[in-house]
Amino acid sequence: MKMIVLVYVLTKLKLPEVGRIIDEAIDRVVKKHQKNFREFIMSENFSNVINEIEEEAEEIYKNYEKEAVRDYLERKGLVSKDVIDAIHAIMDNSLITSISNVRKARAGLSSQIILIRVLRALGVKCDVARFEYEGYRPDIVVPSNEAFRGGINRVFVLAIKRTLRERWAEDIDVFKFPNSAFVLIKPDPDFTLDRAEDMAKRGMKRIYIPDRLYDRFKNSLNNLEKRYNAIFKPLSQLPKDLIVFQNQTS
Repeated sequence: MKMIVLVYVLTKLKLPEVGRIIDEAIDRVVKKHQKNFREFIMSENFSNVINEIEEEAEEIYKNYEKEAVRDYLERKGLVSKDVIDAIHAIMDNSLITSISNVRKARAGLSSQIILIRVLRALGVKCDVARFEYEGYRPDIVVPSNEAFRGGINRVFVLAIKRTLRERWAEDIDVFKFPNSAFVLIKPDPDFTLDRAEDMAKRGMKRIYIPDRLYDRFKNSLNNLEKRYNAIFKPLSQLPKDLIVFQNQTS
């Protein structure tokens, strides 16, 4: 019964929009580095920039989540401080499936928006994709949704995943587009050589992974590329490749 009440409470929470959380995350990160946003992304490794902002945004969201629970329960006069502390402990350990699912959905959207913000700051024109092709909708489109009207050869599309546990195989269809890539945001320990081979074997053609993972597996990934006609690249290479495509099709 207590679990049912808690899940009900969670559906009533008022949390900030994803964009606001990302704005706060960017502000915190650039202040920490004592640079403005453009100086920060130009001076740091792109892969590390994306991961640092994403981690900051995740921490901010969790803090807002706790504040929202406390505010709701105190306003309703439902529980004491001890019970609120217990609920926070449950939330911190992700013991409730509904909390975990909501967090994953928001985190996935956050990763897309963070990537778009940083790419735009580097001169890459891009949008959240608003179209489907043969039943598949990508996450990000370069240079724009409008460009898709000119044909699939006029756009470069990305499928984004924070971790490989988030049903990465559903994004194999991104390669229905001639210009496309799968992008892994976080240096996920689930990325192994066996997983990389499975991805290539099942039809993934161009895969960007965090630089830390790429440097670790580089030589073995080169062997997989020859065997399966797939390309593995460090995430820091993504902006350069998109700018090349953008210049070629502008």
